[in-house]
Amino acid sequence: MLLMTRLAPLLASFAAMDVGQFVSRLRRNAVMYALVLLFSLTAYGALVAAAAVVMAEEIGTAGALLVVAGAALFLALVLLLAARLRARAEEKRRKQAAVDGGSRALMATAALSVLPVVLKSRPLAILAVAGGLGYLAMRNLDSISGMLHRPPPGPRPEDDPRY
Repeated sequence: MLLMTRLAPLLASFAAMDVGQFVSRLRRNAVMYALVLLFSLTAYGALVAAAAVVMAEEIGTAGALLVVAGAALFLALVLLLAARLRARAEEKRRKQAAVDGGSRALMATAALSVLPVVLKSRPLAILAVAGGLGYLAMRNLDSISGMLHRPPPGPRPEDDPRY
């Protein structure tokens, strides 16, 4: 019930949104970005053609076109290699996340299967809570010890000109 009371204003604002205006704005932005892309590609083509003309004066027309084509092919291969390396790294991260998630799911399943037995026995429940708190304390020991040895906030006496 509490969830519905929090979702109601969000749903009402979504329903009140003018869908026609949203679609119109989306269409206008799509046309603008298409024109920007068109003119950018035109400028790129003119830049490549100008570079080929300048090189043609030095090394001939065929040589200039071969240089432009070779440079474009080289850049395409570099970008393809970068994309492949990134895809491989993402695949490796995804596999590692799946392995980590599987072990977490296994531990959660084991904990849930033991939960009824622990809840029936008061000493086991107290032991489980103490063990969980001990685990969390040991896991966060570095951050806790850093907070204990950290100087208090504010100006330090050696930085204060009055001392």
